[in-house]
Amino acid sequence: MPSYNPPVTWGFGYLIIFLGGFTLAMVTGFARRLLHPCELCDHVVLPSHEHLHGLRFPAADLLASFLTLFGLASLLVHGLTSFAPIHEIAVGAVAGVVGIFVLRFWLSRVCDPSEQLANDLQKVRVIREIPANGYGQVEVSVEGAQLKLAARSEEDHPIPEGTLVEILDRRESVVIVKASEER
Repeated sequence: MPSYNPPVTWGFGYLIIFLGGFTLAMVTGFARRLLHPCELCDHVVLPSHEHLHGLRFPAADLLASFLTLFGLASLLVHGLTSFAPIHEIAVGAVAGVVGIFVLRFWLSRVCDPSEQLANDLQKVRVIREIPANGYGQVEVSVEGAQLKLAARSEEDHPIPEGTLVEILDRRESVVIVKASEER
């Protein structure tokens, strides 16, 4: 009795899933943003605990990374081993989930300029007035990317837009600034 061969093989199915994830990454711009990681942040800095809650991580990026890695891992396992399809699917699922967590970790590292700000107390311009003992906004250059940061002044007078300020400290996503002597 001849064995039944399905019209679509497991390998072809994995290839379709991989290409679907890759196409989704290309269409949504996720692949381009991976090549230019500072664009992942939209030039706005959030504390890393907000990244971990997914506030800056679009669902399409999750789906694209999972499908691409699932399809690729399953296709490789299918071609290089003699595992049963259920084991190929399990390996692909693990690869997809691990890929999502690695991507989230990498994203939180790329979008958090804490090391550069801690090591390089720089002078920046105010782009939104900082009221006395209040919050405003400054623009800072980190590794060539212009980032907008929330800024707080502990001075008793407002700091107008366009003023040069020094970054004294950083708490979460807010930098503490004071007006610079040079204007």
